[in-house]
Amino acid sequence: MTINIDTITINSSRYESLYKQYIRLINSFEKGYNERELEIIEEFIVFLSTHTRMRKIERVGKNQLVLFAKYRIKNNEEHTTESILREVVRTLTALKRLHRLNLDVSLRNYQFWREVLS
Repeated sequence: MTINIDTITINSSRYESLYKQYIRLINSFEKGYNERELEIIEEFIVFLSTHTRMRKIERVGKNQLVLFAKYRIKNNEEHTTESILREVVRTLTALKRLHRLNLDVSLRNYQFWREVLS
């Protein structure tokens, strides 16, 4: 019998709490979210549930985005570096917009990416 980490995570109370908070946050916006952005949010919730002690999405900030970027880069070995970075930038941009963070996640922001890649 194989135990899947996603199954354990999705059944956890922390995951359910974060999921409900994100649903309320998404519903409060006028703009709808496309399927890809919802997948990003779902993956971020799983990441927060398994790799952090985060319980309230109001506390999500730069540190969590840096950790998530490191996680995405480390666990995405089947693509080229350029495509991985492009996807990570899209992901971080969607999360930044959702959390209304005043943070530059573009590849031109040397300090941010130095922190991610260190």
